[in-house]
This record gives sequence, structure tokens and C-alpha cells, in this order.
Amino acid sequence: MAAPAKAPLETQYDVIIVGGAIMGASTAWFLSDNKDFDGRVLVVDLSTGEHEVETVDEEVYRKFLMGYGLGAYLMWKHFPPKTEPTAPEACFAICSGLLTGTHTPFSGRIQVVGKSPLTGTWADSNSGGSVASQLRQAGYDAVVIKGKAAEPSVLVIRDDEVKVEPAGELWGKEIPEAFDELRERYGRKREVGVSAIGPAGEKVSLIASVMNDRYHAFGRQGFGAIYGSKNLKAVVIGGKGKVPIHDEKAFKALCTGVNRQYKKDVGWLMRLVVWLAKPRTIMGFFYRALRRFGMKLESPQPAMRQMWSDLGTTSAVAISVENGDAPIKNWKGVGTRDFPLAKSMRIDGGEVKKMVQKKLSCGDCPAPCKGIVASKKRKLSDVRRPDYETLVGFGANLLNDDLEIITACHDACNRYGMDALSASATLAWVAEAVEEGKLTADDLDGHDMQWGNGEAALALTVAMGKGEGCGAWLRHGSAKAAEHVGKGTEAMVVAVRGQEPAYHDPRFSSLMGVTFVTDPTPGRHTAGGASWNETFNVGFPIEGAVDKKETTVAWKSDDGKGVAQAHYANAHQVLNGLGLCLFTNLTGGLPWLELTNALTGWNLSARELLECGERIQNMRHAFNLREGVGPADFNIPKRMMGHGDGLLSAGPLREISVPIERLKKDYQKAMTWSPDSGKLSAARAAELGIDDLLEGYTA
Repeated sequence: MAAPAKAPLETQYDVIIVGGAIMGASTAWFLSDNKDFDGRVLVVDLSTGEHEVETVDEEVYRKFLMGYGLGAYLMWKHFPPKTEPTAPEACFAICSGLLTGTHTPFSGRIQVVGKSPLTGTWADSNSGGSVASQLRQAGYDAVVIKGKAAEPSVLVIRDDEVKVEPAGELWGKEIPEAFDELRERYGRKREVGVSAIGPAGEKVSLIASVMNDRYHAFGRQGFGAIYGSKNLKAVVIGGKGKVPIHDEKAFKALCTGVNRQYKKDVGWLMRLVVWLAKPRTIMGFFYRALRRFGMKLESPQPAMRQMWSDLGTTSAVAISVENGDAPIKNWKGVGTRDFPLAKSMRIDGGEVKKMVQKKLSCGDCPAPCKGIVASKKRKLSDVRRPDYETLVGFGANLLNDDLEIITACHDACNRYGMDALSASATLAWVAEAVEEGKLTADDLDGHDMQWGNGEAALALTVAMGKGEGCGAWLRHGSAKAAEHVGKGTEAMVVAVRGQEPAYHDPRFSSLMGVTFVTDPTPGRHTAGGASWNETFNVGFPIEGAVDKKETTVAWKSDDGKGVAQAHYANAHQVLNGLGLCLFTNLTGGLPWLELTNALTGWNLSARELLECGERIQNMRHAFNLREGVGPADFNIPKRMMGHGDGLLSAGPLREISVPIERLKKDYQKAMTWSPDSGKLSAARAAELGIDDLLEGYTA
């Protein structure tokens, strides 16, 4: 591979195609023998229908990889500062990870970046599906979309052909019907990848999601609202090219080795191990003791691979309710008392598995952890299986143990294109408001949303998805709903900057709380951190990058947690830059560094690869600073930290409080961020080679 050009980052864009004028020539680099790594980004203006292709110098990829990294770089360049996310001039980008499109195991991920209409911060979301691999096969590493179409439209990208086509007949249609028609019009799954919104996104619901290949979602931060604000019903992408690989022989051997090991571990022996370890009432004491005594629950990687392939995240429901990880009754309840094992086991993975009709994969995955389910009682079929967050959200947190109703709520979210996590958390806020006499059935279209009332939860979920009746003011999430209702209901909102956090309690894992309040995407559990090491002793994924002592922490001590959190958060950005699955950190076995070097020929060291992640994290963070969002703007509800009404008097989290401010400052110190301004130290910016790019945003 030729040495990269050394032009300043500010000048590394070179427009090579404008408005499709050079049709037929745009994949020349992509399919040629040229070993330079200049990448190609498609920029589409929906207002005019015009597009251009920009080349991005190899040095940018060496610094930021792809995925969220390339996305952060593109948003720094293209997003007009201080612009409302739903304004026509605002933009967002769909990005491929560096390894996506190469058939690397676990690389079938799609990433989208922009500014959140829900939180006003940096936004990113990660999904399974074929959109990103099709994008790379079409010859692009990312597509930046700006402007607003004059009418409901579909953006169609087929190799060099880029069109904005009218889609008025699709507007208003739910996800299954819309996807069926898009497939009929544009091609089968292996021919195109499809990303589309439902009615929630069309009505610019702030918790609207984007569905990819029908069953996968950009769930968090309101990307569905961004699509809807641009009159963009769908993006359809198809490509016939091949991603160039520097050392194909070495790369193929690495991929074959990973696939072979995973397939070897998924067998009858590990099935027996997983069966023996499944939740049982007799093990309740052990589950409860974990947090109280700081006992880390470890499992051999072969068993984790079998369990994940068999049950996915559903395997953790009953255990998480019992040990305190899963919040109950809008974060004020106690699982062992309010939703004991006898109930939580009714919605655990073993029961969900009975509903599965077939397995579902993100693509290029040797251990598919998702599934398609059917429900006879509710007359549902061809439904994406509910996972941990949905089972806890519509189940345990609402004291609802009816698995079929939970599945129906989950299906409603996917049909209307709505974030199931925010929707279910909003219902928990409703239930508490009803319990406190702040809301009545009359306020809720006649639905008495008491704890445990699954039928009311389903009816209100549908109302939110349609944006009708009380759903018109519930559809933007709990923070906006509380503004509408008033009466002191604001104190019942559990959200960070307007976004409801994932169902993982910081009183169980303190570093999860640090992630919720320090990552540029507030309230996100998939944003990276050391909580898995804190609770399950999961090792650092980039061997040799840092001293092991800096990535190992104790559950019941705060020593070294800031440094470990920084290392794990930065490593997580590497994972996203490569386009790999989050859960491979639990199941293990992916040689990130070797795959990167075989693909690119860069010959990076482990430390250099980790620094790529540190640059990505700093770019995401700096985007917030540029938008006027600093450390003081990330506040976490006291009840989540065991303060105020969150100091529990029973259960495994009894009397546990989290010193969040101290942990937050320790993390900021490790990242060399000013605790006041949030700015990265100028010295560290220079060491990372991003001081020129972040001029004005260092200290």
C-alpha cells in the first residue's frame, strides 16, 4: 500500500464526481488494483436531488478507522454548527465499519451518525443488516444525506446510479408492508439493503427509530425523526463491487479460524453446560449475593458462545432482575420483592425460545443470536424476537409477566418504527404518575395504566406509534410528556438529557452510570466502558495495548475505575470503527489488530489501534462542545444513583449509592478533559495528531 498523503486534514477532501456527471466511472478505484487507501464518500442533497463523491485521504482512515470514526470526522466537516437536527440544512451519515463488507465474522453492522433531535447532542446508532455491506460493495464507505425532499421520497443508490424517487404511496405505511413493497420494487435481500421509517418517524416522533432490513433498528436518539423531517421514507442501497484487501490470504485465514472456533464451541457439550446454568429458583440466593458481596460471575468463552447463539440477550433477564441489574417500577422497586424469580422466569430466555420459529442474524455471523417468533394468542407471526431491553422494559419494569403481551408491544414498536426502550420507559413514568394520582384513565384515552396492566401498556404503545390521542404527547418520550402534564411529574422522569437510559442499574454497576453520564450519547449502555470487567471480569479486547493492571477493577472499590473506564471506552470506539458486534467482547476470539493490518497493510501496533479509538471518542465529545453541550449539561437522575428516593431499603442493592461525581471526574482526568469546559488537553491533542482539527476546542 502506498504511503498516505500528508496534507492537513482540513484539505483532504477532493470532489471527483458532481451530480452524477461522470456516471459509470465512479467505482474505478474500488475495483482497480490501485493499493492507495483513498476512500469514497457519497454526499446527497435531497432538496435538489444532486449528489457528489468526495475522496477521503488514507491518513483520515489511519486516524479514525471507519464507522463512528469516519462518521465523526464527516459530521465535523459537514454538519453546520448549532443547527437544529430536523432542519433541512442539517445532515446525517450512514457509515460502514472498516471490516464490514469483507465477510469478517460479526461485521454485519450498520452505523448512523448525526445530531440527536431528542437530546441535542452527538448521536450515533448501531444496527444489524445488509445496508452497510451493500454500501461498500457500491463503492462507498459512507453516505452523507442533507436537505429535505419536496415530497415523500426514497433515496436509491445502485453502484454509480444515485436517484431520489417519489414514495408518496409508501407514506403512512407500517414497516412490514413498506418493506414488502420496497423489496418488490428494488430487489431481494441479497440484492439491496433497505433502511426505512414507519408512521412514528413520518410524524417526527423524537423517539422514532429507523428499521433496517425490516427486523433490525437504529433505535436510539431519534434518527427516525431525522428521516421524517427530510421526507425520507427509505434508503435503498445495492452494489456489485468487492472491497479490496491488502493480504487476502492472511485475512481469509484469520476469518476462517474465528468461524471454525465458534462453530466448534456451539455443540452438544456446551448446550449441556448452558442448560445446567439456566435460571432456577434454587439459585436465587446466589444471584442476589453477586452484588452484595462483589462476586464476579464469570463463564468460559465456549459456554458464552453457545448461550449467545442459543438465547442471545434474553438469557440475562431473570438473573438481572434477581441481582438488581434490571430496574423495577421506574427504578424505585426491588426485583426480589416486586418481581421475584417466579415471575421473571416467565419472561426469561427459555420461555422466549419456545416462541422462536427461525434464527435471525445481522449477517456474516457464526453465532446468530436473534430470532423470528410467533404468538398464537395474539395472532402474531414474522415478528422479531423481543430481547433483554424489551423484556425488562415492557415486562419487569412494568410488573408485567405476560410474555405474549410483551411480544405484542415489541412488535408494535417495530411496526410503527419506535424505540422500544424509550417507549417502555415512558410507560413506566405513566404508571408511576397514575399511582401518585397525577394521571388518570381519563387522561389516557380510558386506559388504566396501573403496574402490571399489560393490556393498557399495549394500547398506549400503539397510541404512541400512531401519534393519536394521548399518544400525541407521549410519543416524544417521558421528559417531553412530563413537560406536557406538569403536576410534579417531572420528578418521576428517569432520563439523561431527555433520553431514557438502558435497563442496567448503576447501583449494580457503577461504571455503567459513568457511561450514561460521560459518553457523548447520554444514557447509552452500548457506548463503551469497563462495567463488564467490573461485574463479569471481561478482559480487555486489544491485547498488549495497555498494562492489564489498568484495565482490571474491583466491584466494591472505586480505585482505578476512571483509567479503566477510559481504556474500555476508547477500545469500544475501535470496535465501532471496525464495524464489529458489541457482544464479541463477551464471547471473545476476534483478533482486531491482525484483521486490521491484513485488510489495510498499515502494520499498526496494539497501542496505535487503541489510539484510533481515543481519537474517535474525542471527536464525538468535541462535537458536543461545538454544539454548546458541556459536562455540566449531563445530569443523571438521583434515584438511579441510589440518592434520594433511589436509596433502596431492601434487595441486593439495599443502601447502595454511587459516588457519580467522583467517578465522573476520575474518567475526565484519565481522558485529559477539563472537568469545567470539557476540552481535551492541548498536549494530548497534539500527541494524537488532532490538534489542528480541534483548534479552539482544546485547553
